[in-house]
Amino acid sequence: MFVFAALLPVVCALILMCKFKVSPGKAMPLAWLLTAIFALCFWKTSWQTAAAASILGIFKSLDIIFIIFGAVLLLNVLRHSGAMDSINRTFSNISSDRRIQLIVIAWLFSGFVEGASGFGAAPALAAPLLAGLGFPPLIAVAASLICNTLPVPFGAVGIPTITATGAISGQLEASGVNIDSFAGEMIDKFTLISGVSGLVIPLMAIILMITVSGGHRKLRSIVEIIPLSLLSAAAYIIPWRLTALYLGPELPSMIGAAVGLPVILLLIKSKICIPKYVWNFPDDKKNSDFPGNGIHNKPAKPAFQAWLPYAIMALTLIVLRMPGSCFKDFFNLVQIKLPEILNIPGSNSSWNILNNPGLVPISLIAIVSSICWRITLKEQWKILSGTIRQISLSAIAIAASVAIVQIMLFSADNSSGVPGMLDCIAFAAAKLFGKAYSFGAPFIGILGTFFTGSCTVSNILFVPLQYNTAAMLELPTTLIVALQNIGGGLGSMIRISGVIAACATVNASGKEGKIIMLNIIPVIIMGILTAICGCLAG
Repeated sequence: MFVFAALLPVVCALILMCKFKVSPGKAMPLAWLLTAIFALCFWKTSWQTAAAASILGIFKSLDIIFIIFGAVLLLNVLRHSGAMDSINRTFSNISSDRRIQLIVIAWLFSGFVEGASGFGAAPALAAPLLAGLGFPPLIAVAASLICNTLPVPFGAVGIPTITATGAISGQLEASGVNIDSFAGEMIDKFTLISGVSGLVIPLMAIILMITVSGGHRKLRSIVEIIPLSLLSAAAYIIPWRLTALYLGPELPSMIGAAVGLPVILLLIKSKICIPKYVWNFPDDKKNSDFPGNGIHNKPAKPAFQAWLPYAIMALTLIVLRMPGSCFKDFFNLVQIKLPEILNIPGSNSSWNILNNPGLVPISLIAIVSSICWRITLKEQWKILSGTIRQISLSAIAIAASVAIVQIMLFSADNSSGVPGMLDCIAFAAAKLFGKAYSFGAPFIGILGTFFTGSCTVSNILFVPLQYNTAAMLELPTTLIVALQNIGGGLGSMIRISGVIAACATVNASGKEGKIIMLNIIPVIIMGILTAICGCLAG
């Protein structure tokens, strides 16, 4: 009953979005209300705890909301200035084949952004680039989310993976296990398993694009792109794994993309492994659903000027987020602090606002670009107000979804003596798999990210459970923690807040449920592949 009650609010939201086409801005607040009611009635959580958790969730959602704001603002500035036309022409010059464009943008470019910034910024930037090239919004978002999985555990300079070890550091010390040795062995197994199964990720995104788009010669269009797809995956994964093994978890996702992108561009230019047939959408016309700001766009910018904001963004992210950067401490000085709410322990929080990539550097670059390109103050105001209107409903949905997560977390503080909502779900999953636990471990990580919207939070919540269960069943603990970490990355394909955020950047609100249902298939396939590789590695 408790597992059913914990799952029901989110299931109801998905049914409303998928079956009845209810917007997330309405479905997620309803799911929040159900979660709060169930926490009060079944878990006997106090109303003060539920209220404090909800307020804390809204506060924590600001990180995601400002990333969406920054991504959409930059996009609207680029479109209005004419820079986006030049960017689109650049990608078209690389190749007019949609499969190749997807590999370059959603896999390689997005991998770099994820490694540098995390926080869901990668699909929020990759999806509008694809949509600007003429990709249907649904495909642009779904493909960007699929490709943004393997980079996630090393995203935001390795925070999810570092957190995975940190969550059990006390247990490791108590068991006499060297923390550094454990972390090194876990990363070795994680990158080996994830690297092998991850070879098919770009191909999976391409398969989804081709099958959803319809048209003729589907199978041939998939088969002929397999060599380039596998090469692009290997070009990223090999430096990604080597960096993780020899330099640590902070830089793999960035270096993997920095090495892989030039290699693939060279192959494309040399026409090595490039299909002769150029695949396009059956009804290839300019995407009328792509977000605009209602202002007449200027003539196209020169390519150098058009790409300069992205080049500055990449350089700034590297400088700000590299380990040992002198700017990190400076930016940490600017904090917004939330005091303890209603005297509920653990409800206080702080937000290092300048560490949010949506504000610094993305929004800042958008503002400076609009000034340098001589966009008038009146036009800047229209772009700004249009951006706020564009993301408003998505912001409500994200705030509600993060509030749901916090209520689930705080439901552990109750008078019923029952484990919290998320723990009930995880225990049920562990019981379901029993002795085949290593096969189910990645799916617990997937569930964690699906519900919480964060691989980092998934690791904080479920790494201790996975570690203790593995020890009890006498399974290799490093392997099980590695599978949890991989599952946390795979869950990024379907995390509710991430889907809503990416949809907001391409004006695809209302299609969130369909995207989640589409991406469930590759999530399950990747989860099974990961589990098989894990069983073989164990």
